[in-house]
Amino acid sequence: MIKVSASIMCGNSLKYGEELKRLEEANVDMIHFDMMDGSYVSNIAMGIYLLEDMNKATDIPFDVHMAVWEPSPFYETMAKAGADYLCIHPEAVRHIHRDVQRIRELGMKPGIAINPSTNHGVLREIIQDIDLVTVMTVDPGFAGQKFITSQLEKIKAIREMANKFNPDLLISVDGNINTTTIPQCVKYGADVLVAGTSSIFKGEDADYKKLVLEMKDCGK
Repeated sequence: MIKVSASIMCGNSLKYGEELKRLEEANVDMIHFDMMDGSYVSNIAMGIYLLEDMNKATDIPFDVHMAVWEPSPFYETMAKAGADYLCIHPEAVRHIHRDVQRIRELGMKPGIAINPSTNHGVLREIIQDIDLVTVMTVDPGFAGQKFITSQLEKIKAIREMANKFNPDLLISVDGNINTTTIPQCVKYGADVLVAGTSSIFKGEDADYKKLVLEMKDCGK
């Protein structure tokens, strides 16, 4: 079943409480929460206290993407703040197995985020130990970028690897995900759609419930 993870960073930052209520009414499956340190990517976004406050305001699971160098000192705090899934970049840590194990020990579901320039082969030794892979279909850091079509083959290769070693693995796609790109992503093996400005967050008058249904229908 296709899941929609709404990228809350793309919502109205002055009305996050209202945005969460609208997303609940739209029956989104997850809240995608981007954390950026201004170093791993050239942007700074969304801190731990914001995650903690949002988690108190909704029961929707949080899919947290840490685009951060050496995130391990924050894992315990992230767990307490309410992260359900925690995705890290393999390039950003020294010992990926150790980090994945620590994330799970703290009660979160570990995930790996793969940049467009990162070969999917990095997953071979870790795929059995994770719950989620986020395939970046744009370079991480900013919304509104063009979808990188070469990532479709990567999605396909990861799905084939998952079918062999971890059939329950969720494959998420993040970056310019809309009614044009969704059918291709799902065809190649994606089952979680990160929804940002291209699909859900289209202004005060946007009908989130209708837009979420459109996304899921595109994936059938």
